[in-house]
Amino acid sequence: MNKKINDIFTFLRSIRGLETTPRYTSTLKEDARNTVAEHSWHLAMMVMLVATEFNVKIDIQKAVAMALLHDIAEATTGDFDAYAQIALGSSFVEKKSKVEETVVAKMTQNIGFGERIFKLWDEFEKQETNEAKFVKALDKLEGFLHISEVGIQAYTQKEFHIDYADKAFKAFAETEAHFPELSEMLAAVKEDIKTQCKKAGIDIVS
Repeated sequence: MNKKINDIFTFLRSIRGLETTPRYTSTLKEDARNTVAEHSWHLAMMVMLVATEFNVKIDIQKAVAMALLHDIAEATTGDFDAYAQIALGSSFVEKKSKVEETVVAKMTQNIGFGERIFKLWDEFEKQETNEAKFVKALDKLEGFLHISEVGIQAYTQKEFHIDYADKAFKAFAETEAHFPELSEMLAAVKEDIKTQCKKAGIDIVS
């Protein structure tokens, strides 16, 4: 078989698990969860739509690719949602990042385009470029949007960390690619979640 074809098939097999890897395992009822693959696809769609509609000064093709690749390690490691990461603390998050780096390095070794895939993934992790910061902000927004859309009645915890996305949004706001409508999007989703939480008796943690 042609090596390029074999490399493509090899990589696609390595990420197949994303289709069945659940998200929100510590915060949502099972029937309200989505998978990592669904999240990545939805995030990529958000990146394309928001960037084009608001003429965001970034490399859109790179940002879409980054959105599709940012969670590929979770095909092996599984997903730890925001609530779990907050509960487990910064030391766990640091350890998680190192494990994921090892996993992605293994997934991309010995394939012709592996270095390109790893560099895109690593660029997102390092959060130094406008594209990485833009995708990170929308990554957090997508998580909130899913909860807003499935409804807070599916939420299983007694408190909601409403400012979880703020750090990522602030980081992008400090770049020259910032546009005010992005903050408006976050504010609208947060307001909806706050309203739903109040009705359901769930505490809002800032």
